[in-house]
Amino acid sequence: MDVFKEQIVRKLSSRNDKISKVFIMIAAVALAMGCFMLTFGTQLMMFGLLFAALVLYGGYYFVTNLDVEYEYILTNGDLDVDKIIAQRKRKRLCTLKVTAATEFGPLSDSSNTSGAQTYVKASADDASQTDYFLRVNHKSLGDTVLIFTPNEEMLEEIMPYIPRNIARNIQK
Repeated sequence: MDVFKEQIVRKLSSRNDKISKVFIMIAAVALAMGCFMLTFGTQLMMFGLLFAALVLYGGYYFVTNLDVEYEYILTNGDLDVDKIIAQRKRKRLCTLKVTAATEFGPLSDSSNTSGAQTYVKASADDASQTDYFLRVNHKSLGDTVLIFTPNEEMLEEIMPYIPRNIARNIQK
């Protein structure tokens, strides 16, 4: 029987993300006001107004680009991880074969995630949720560590594909 499961995880805004949003908004408003004020009362006033509107839209665009979601799609042992930016742009981060996992488990300070060639961080950054790591020898990315935040349903679908010697060591 074919297995298909998908999950979307919203990344929580970090303190740096919130500060960046505030500074982008302040800069956009200041630049728009400056453009409008420089051209106020001249023949270029329409261009100043148009440029101010474009600057405000650009600020909105950059602020919304900081809203990130990750989508995990499990299809018959292949785990696809996509990054969704502002619900308008999608980028495939990686596709990993779960059956080729060399390590898997909850992420902690004692997790052996060091020394990998490629790190893919696609987690919610939420302290109330458990992050997991999946280490795979990928044919093009090399030794790859995926850090992600699956829910219980996704974990139940992933576990049959994890090699037995690794699955025995995992405690729920």
